[in-house]
Amino acid sequence: MASYDIIGNIAIIKGDGKNKKQKLEQAKKLLKIPSVKTVLEKAGKVKGRLRTIKPKYIAGEKNFIVNYKENACRFKFDIRTCYFSPRLSNDRKQVALKIKKKDNVLVMFSGVGVYPIVISKYKKPARIVSIELGRDCNKYAIENARLNQMQDNIEFIQGDVKKKIKKGGLIVKGNLVPLQFDFIMMARPNLKDSFLEQALIASKKGTRIFYHLFCRDKDLKEEVEKLVSEA
Repeated sequence: MASYDIIGNIAIIKGDGKNKKQKLEQAKKLLKIPSVKTVLEKAGKVKGRLRTIKPKYIAGEKNFIVNYKENACRFKFDIRTCYFSPRLSNDRKQVALKIKKKDNVLVMFSGVGVYPIVISKYKKPARIVSIELGRDCNKYAIENARLNQMQDNIEFIQGDVKKKIKKGGLIVKGNLVPLQFDFIMMARPNLKDSFLEQALIASKKGTRIFYHLFCRDKDLKEEVEKLVSEA
């Protein structure tokens, strides 16, 4: 059986090396799982700045809108336009539990709002600001905040982090708003640019920055040294 992810009502298989008959057989087995209504195939690699995929329909309801639950929160988004990993659900809770109620929190590359919403669910810090480049993802992030009755707890900013974080604060609706953060979540691994400059601009003494990257265990020390050197 090809590897697969289940994201709420949609199962996504990685069908490399499988013929059409084999994919259909696997899809039928996945559709027996009560929550799964649609089976798609992940066609090709994740691409572009928004890390999107081009899923192909295989079986079940012909639908690309995910309805997903994790950490006692609900989320909705289009799998074609929004990157999402269900494998980070435990990480999201662990990050949330490290935050203090008095903290001002910034989530960079926030996608469909999962990190800020889970953070709000568990800790309700003083302020949460979410920045996301993708228009569609940001639209769903706002909708997801409403789904979880958190629309008044999180501020959503759509745009490029480099353009929204400037010396002295954040650009909000064309105006510079003085603001520095106690906790910064950088939930987007392996970009060409580390975006550390923007994170440090938005920091103050004692700020904690949580930075995602992909590497082998043996390379972790070297990768950390690179980040420290750049900082």
